[in-house]
Amino acid sequence: MFNLVGKRYLFLTISLIVIIPGVISLIFRGLNVGIDFAGGANIQFRPESQVTIAQMNKLVSPFNLADLQVVTGDNPQVPGKQTVWIRLNTQVDKNVQNTITHDLQAKYGSQLAVNFDDLSLIPSTGGNARTVTVATATKFQQGVTPQISEIKSVLNNLPKTSNPAKGASTSSSPTPTTTGTATATSTPSSSSNPANIPVKVDNVIQGTTTQTISLLTRSVIDNQMLGKLQSHFVNSGIYMSVLQNATVSGSVASETTRNAVLAVIAASVLILLYIWFAFRKVDRPWRYGACAVIALLHDVLVVLGIFSILGWLIGFQVDALFITALLTVVGFSVHDTIVVFDRIRENMTRRTSETFDQVVNASLVQTMARSLNTSLTVIFTLSALTLFGGATIRPFTLALLVGIVSGTYSSIFNASMLLVMWDRHEFVFGLFGRARTPDRREARELVRTR
Repeated sequence: MFNLVGKRYLFLTISLIVIIPGVISLIFRGLNVGIDFAGGANIQFRPESQVTIAQMNKLVSPFNLADLQVVTGDNPQVPGKQTVWIRLNTQVDKNVQNTITHDLQAKYGSQLAVNFDDLSLIPSTGGNARTVTVATATKFQQGVTPQISEIKSVLNNLPKTSNPAKGASTSSSPTPTTTGTATATSTPSSSSNPANIPVKVDNVIQGTTTQTISLLTRSVIDNQMLGKLQSHFVNSGIYMSVLQNATVSGSVASETTRNAVLAVIAASVLILLYIWFAFRKVDRPWRYGACAVIALLHDVLVVLGIFSILGWLIGFQVDALFITALLTVVGFSVHDTIVVFDRIRENMTRRTSETFDQVVNASLVQTMARSLNTSLTVIFTLSALTLFGGATIRPFTLALLVGIVSGTYSSIFNASMLLVMWDRHEFVFGLFGRARTPDRREARELVRTR
């Protein structure tokens, strides 16, 4: 039989070698936190055609967005050809916007959504940039593919617009005036902002891709900045519609950080209490709970340390999904540790002539194959997802992969070893009581632990 317990200091030394570099990185560099913890913006676009991450980085480089991360994705639920951009020749008022929405919904259904953006664009004929309105039509009926010629025909006869820069237009209406003879006459009042600017469709652009592009940055992107981004995209030759625009403030980010820490602490306390209760018939059951919590904190430190190092090496960011992975790792680690501890409890009633060290060693050998088989099936799946699952979920799957590998190791080679060291009052556990030399008296103690 393998003497695993006899090599307990070797196993703990390996754990320290893995943990210490990460702890040093956490102390001096911290984690490369995303906007969930630091605040910032997360904007998701639908481009008119496929765009690479390198192209997107080049497009937004003039804006100097802090800690920018570009993530590409795919949303096949919205067909590419069901996003249409309609560029008008001028900036239009609410009356023209309502007319465009009404005419398009009359053609394609009331579910159609039309959004209007006033962008500073350079005319196709050249010259200085001027503000024009771009309408984005989405949410066409399922199976309906709009045609550019149809949209141009529907919007062929748009009303004239007033100048939105001068405020709301005022229509001419009779104004009653009173004379000294008590007779009322009406005189029209002239409009200060007449609707006399012709409106026509300059261009209609139809999407060709289901790709999505997300910009994650710590910079605050308000409506004005978003308008500048969209103007820059169009002037660079590509139209983009905004699918999602989320901003996380600093106060929300700090609350998320606090809640994440509290979640890990609460999970550890509850696990300690549960194991203490589950092993209440064993002598000193709280030791089992404490060793399980130490093992899961080992796994948490391993994941945090590795991600701290990856943060400043290759820019891996920690977001809210990372906390989900961390709590999953905590649960998996404890689950594997419980299996080993439960076998120890069973063997203590069967192997009454053996020392505690021998019982623990036998229990580890008996459960190792089961633990490795369970973990390897999960590790293979997570490895495939990490390598081929795409950039969006890679931090999440990598955190799970690292945590489950660490959890498997700590359940076999750490948690049970700590129990033995505590029973023998070795290392720091000597502070909790007087050291003793194991002998046959342990067999009598094992008999009582039922």
